[in-house]
Amino acid sequence: MRIDLTVKEFLLLAMLVRRQGEILSKTAIAELVWDMNFDSSTNVGKVAIKPLRAKIDKPFSPKLLHTIRGIGYVLELRN
Repeated sequence: MRIDLTVKEFLLLAMLVRRQGEILSKTAIAELVWDMNFDSSTNVGKVAIKPLRAKIDKPFSPKLLHTIRGIGYVLELRN
């Protein structure tokens, strides 16, 4: 199955894959993918993670992209 990603979604996914199993904070995501200083009013979850999750997780099982509440996000296979 083909999954169409925007450039930013692809960069985000590539970063998550390279750091598989590592919890990435919203700050790290903003700095690494958007190359910008993190603004606490920015909602990385809605802007970046939610659309990516809809494409790579929603139609498939098991889910790979997980929210670590209050910390960030991690890409990993969980049992």
